[in-house]
Amino acid sequence: MDIVTVRNVTKTFGEKIALDDVSFTIPGGQICGLLGPNGAGKTTLFRLLMGILKASSGILEVAGLDAFEERVAVKRLIGFLPDEPVFYSYISGRELLELSAGMHGLDPNEAMDWIEPIARRLRLLDDLDAYAEDYSRGMKKKLGLLLALLHQPRLLVLDEPTNGLDVESTHLFYDLIEECAAAGTTVLFSTHLMDHVSRLCSHAVIVNEGRLIAQGALEELKQTYEEESLEALFLKLTTRDQLA
Repeated sequence: MDIVTVRNVTKTFGEKIALDDVSFTIPGGQICGLLGPNGAGKTTLFRLLMGILKASSGILEVAGLDAFEERVAVKRLIGFLPDEPVFYSYISGRELLELSAGMHGLDPNEAMDWIEPIARRLRLLDDLDAYAEDYSRGMKKKLGLLLALLHQPRLLVLDEPTNGLDVESTHLFYDLIEECAAAGTTVLFSTHLMDHVSRLCSHAVIVNEGRLIAQGALEELKQTYEEESLEALFLKLTTRDQLA
């Protein structure tokens, strides 16, 4: 079953076209990279998936649910990590996790028992009782991932997930993502680091200037466009599209 269905989706802001007739699907259990230059429409697409924005036209579904009209139910299925997580003032990381657990209808104690081993792996457990707004950027990213994973979602949506992380934390982060995918969670993430996409992803969706340029299995895309590396493929497609 396709966990994400995007069909002829267009999103405009006044006269500006952020997404232009975009269509693709992501099957369950896949790790898919959403790739594109700055301003390509990636963040807009994430906001549409989360039900924060409504598409101007087209169909956008998560597990068969309309991403906007059924956004409350959709949020139960998605764990979302934004590029720049922002947290309430004077609330600790632990309190945020317990609050999130309650909002998802989980027992906070049981949820913490499940998430604390992951916090330990991410080297964040000892800092959970500190105010989250005082965390470094990397620590905020780790807490954001814990919040995204807390309710064990069917779909993880990650916007530039390793920005602000050191090398060790990045490897820990991606180990967790691979484990989630192996357990059946679908992962859609954006990044500008092509080597990370090559390591983690089986498939990619490439957009530029609001339009879909290519989608499919990484190896098939490289063969189709006669490129040995994902970076070369990305540059060829985005540059050609801009010139066209």
